[in-house]
Amino acid sequence: MTSKWLMIVASIGIFTMSCAPLRPLGPEANTSTRTASTKKWIDSQNITGISEWDEVLLPWLGTPYKYGGNTKSGTDCSGFVSSVYMEKEKMSIPRTTRDGFKNGKSIDKDDLVVGDLVFFSRQGNGKDVSHVGIYVGEGNFMHASTSLGVTITPLEDNHWKALYLGARRYL
Repeated sequence: MTSKWLMIVASIGIFTMSCAPLRPLGPEANTSTRTASTKKWIDSQNITGISEWDEVLLPWLGTPYKYGGNTKSGTDCSGFVSSVYMEKEKMSIPRTTRDGFKNGKSIDKDDLVVGDLVFFSRQGNGKDVSHVGIYVGEGNFMHASTSLGVTITPLEDNHWKALYLGARRYL
């Protein structure tokens, strides 16, 4: 009985923590403050891969999660990705994670470049495509976390590494 409860508590913890923030950036912070603070943090971490995407990506950091949203006042993962692609590339990509994973060119993890989309499964089984983010270089991806809003997380984060399905290139 004790091990059953331990397993339930551990499962809840895994699904609610989502990913660790790079820097506490609340939704109440204005975009220019978030952008300056985040850019300083990124520079201090020697994350160089997002430079060509800075202008579009950085203002999204700290945006709160909102299911069905696609604006800087609230967004979900696919809304974030589709809005960024429309703004940066003037390109319409599928709005759902499932359709996004079906399209684009399949890319090996070792061949990721900034702007590639990375996909995850809630159960890590490949049958339930449930999350998407944008690869930003240096082994990191940017995504809309349900608990943290838009943030940057290492692909090697234990939580996300186990759920990784693959990547697609749309550029």
